[in-house]
Amino acid sequence: MAVNVVMPKLGLTMTKGTLNKWLIKVGDKVKKGDAVAEISSEKITNVVEAPADGILGKILVNEGEEVPVATPIGIIISEGEKLDEIPKAAAKEEAVTPPSEGFIKATPIAKKLAKENGLDLSQIQGTGPGGRITEEDVKNYMASKTAGTKEKEEKAEVEKIPMDNMRKIIAQRMKQSWTQAPHVTENIKIDATEMVDFRSKLNMNEKIKITFTDIIVKACAIAIKKYPNINWSTDGEFIIKNKNINIGVAVALENGLIVPVVRDVDKKSLKEISDCIKDLSIRARENRLQPDETIGGTFTVTNLGMYEIDSFTPIINPPESAILGVNRIYQEPAVINDNITIRQSMTLSLSFDHRIIDGAAAAKFLLYLKQVLENPATLAL
Repeated sequence: MAVNVVMPKLGLTMTKGTLNKWLIKVGDKVKKGDAVAEISSEKITNVVEAPADGILGKILVNEGEEVPVATPIGIIISEGEKLDEIPKAAAKEEAVTPPSEGFIKATPIAKKLAKENGLDLSQIQGTGPGGRITEEDVKNYMASKTAGTKEKEEKAEVEKIPMDNMRKIIAQRMKQSWTQAPHVTENIKIDATEMVDFRSKLNMNEKIKITFTDIIVKACAIAIKKYPNINWSTDGEFIIKNKNINIGVAVALENGLIVPVVRDVDKKSLKEISDCIKDLSIRARENRLQPDETIGGTFTVTNLGMYEIDSFTPIINPPESAILGVNRIYQEPAVINDNITIRQSMTLSLSFDHRIIDGAAAAKFLLYLKQVLENPATLAL
């Protein structure tokens, strides 16, 4: 009996997923629970497991395609069973190119434009829902044909590769953030000498390995408790006063960026925060995060200090309203009690949504954060 392999719903907010690659091919035997395909949703990559023992009889969704959750992506049949006719329940509407233009999935405007310009719709790749050809697809095709020789010359000089799902999501979210939220960035320099010494003393214990990110995340939670408006967000009409302090920590991946969330940071000790960040970071790099571990953030910390960055303008991670950029720690001469001495310095860069956070409010938050980091003894394990 044929059994559908379907696009799973990995999290509460997931509505569609992309089939990255098939891990088996048609004709391969599988057991229930075997990984048969790799999929991705938002920034999460996961696998689809075989729902039953049998043989992969048919692939319904090709690699790179995006489909709604619960959509059949393949069919598993019993050994010896013939798949002469796909059950309706297993059938997926495939965007194939039939021989007659009348059956090609295209909008009326796209068909009219193609006919006026003598174009064969079967040669045009559709980007609309279900592979439907849109007016924009036809115009892009016409532009590419007009380019002619120039396009061939460009192909000899550049390589074009399609964006993977993660890169697409990053692009969409960053564009959304930059266009919807009026960004303002404020920078403040702190004396990091005490923080550096504090960390060194903590790490003398072989069982404890605290990072500067751990310390800064803890300090941010303390500062947010004093200035909770930094933790608020907006949907454009209402201000949402988030009660929980859930801080996202940006993790760089080989092909992009992901922001796992440490929940209720204000209720955790420094060591608990450190352990949580280490665990999330490791699993993020191994594609083992659960979908719900990347949502629900109210504030984000992103650290580029290890890349010798002095200052940058981080982009807010929607729907949050603020993000803290952490820069490198460096030595410089400073005047302490009328004496010149060498101190450790660092700049913090806070980008915030000016719709709900005013410049003075952000400055107060930064100033208090500076005070906490310059007196790190207040950060108890």
